[in-house]
Amino acid sequence: MSSFALGLSGIGIMFALLLARQPVWLALAACGIIGNSILNSVSMTKFVTGTGVFDLASSYPLSVIPLFVLMGEVASGSRMSRDLFQAARVALSGLRGGLSMASIAASGAFGAICGSSVATAASMTRIALPEMRHAGYEEGYAASSVAAGGSLGILIPPSIILVIYGSIAEASVARLFAASMIPGLVLLLLYLVVAWVLAGRAVDAENQPKPSALERVKALLKPWHFILLFVSTIGGIYAGIFSPNEAASVGAFGAILIGFLRRTLDWSGLVNAIQASVRISCGLFLIIIGAKLFATFIVQTRLPDTLLELAMAAELTPFLIMALIVVIYIVMGCFLEGIGMVLITVPVFLPIVEGYGFDPIWFGVLVAVLVELGLITPPVGMNLFIIKAQSQTLDMARLFRSIIPFLIAPIILVALLFALPQIALWLPNLLF
Repeated sequence: MSSFALGLSGIGIMFALLLARQPVWLALAACGIIGNSILNSVSMTKFVTGTGVFDLASSYPLSVIPLFVLMGEVASGSRMSRDLFQAARVALSGLRGGLSMASIAASGAFGAICGSSVATAASMTRIALPEMRHAGYEEGYAASSVAAGGSLGILIPPSIILVIYGSIAEASVARLFAASMIPGLVLLLLYLVVAWVLAGRAVDAENQPKPSALERVKALLKPWHFILLFVSTIGGIYAGIFSPNEAASVGAFGAILIGFLRRTLDWSGLVNAIQASVRISCGLFLIIIGAKLFATFIVQTRLPDTLLELAMAAELTPFLIMALIVVIYIVMGCFLEGIGMVLITVPVFLPIVEGYGFDPIWFGVLVAVLVELGLITPPVGMNLFIIKAQSQTLDMARLFRSIIPFLIAPIILVALLFALPQIALWLPNLLF
């Protein structure tokens, strides 16, 4: 069997294991170790496996992951998401679909300090969904608003997906964060437009007095702790004061300090946040280690280089290649979770993308948007199941139907990224 055929077989077996509901890290690691054993000696495979695990476990760039996870867990336990929702609720009060738009805006803001779409969706479901039900919102519309807003944590920095992509692509995490800022805001606005268009008879707009401009400004300034945390972390990165790792450390410490000062966090809550952060980080690192072993196997088979040569020999245009990659991501997003999808695909697709002259920073933002689309795409959108798990009365079929209009927003953003790449590249080129 040729190396190319072996690489394709490894990918096929890996997907078969995933369809058999095996853990992502196990499917990746097993295929990587067995594939390396076939290509090399057993002793060489042991060496590659041992050094790969050690290098990743001691990687300085990846230390940003548990720190951002801890910041998000502390922020969630400190009820920052509730404060953001209440602020957005007052600021958008009087508008048609105001509560729905408030949940999306608050999710985008909370994603800026949480970095996890699943955590954002879980927090906002507990806070926003009961409020919208009480105001008379149709349940499917209310739930789909929370699901769409929760997915913003993938794109708006700090994003764990972008950190992982940066480690695979050997790209600057600071540049990736800068590149995702404007697309993240554009997607937030697109979601708000969709929510406004879909809003029917706005019960909250009729029953609540319209706040004055001053009251709206005061509402936006009320979550000062969020503003302080965001400026000190992400603002510090953009200003060149902190590296992403230093910013994550400052953010985690700042979230803990603010939680204690506001008395929304106690020692028990801190211990729970640390324990949750350890569990999440260990799970992520297992997947990353498995992906490293699988990527080593794929590189040795020269599968990416061979695919690039075949595409160029077939005279496929760059647009057609990227369209195929986008379709593959959309289809995979219906069945795989985001981190696993990035770790599986980027080692294969990135050499092809770079071979056709596309910027790896731009591609990282595109991947984040497509992963975000997968989070709310039926039948296996993770955010949809997170919401369903916390709302037993919600009909899943209704949620699937209600989320479809919100899929238009990330699709429009993908089109904009192709038509105007500077949406993603202007800010990192300006700052770095």
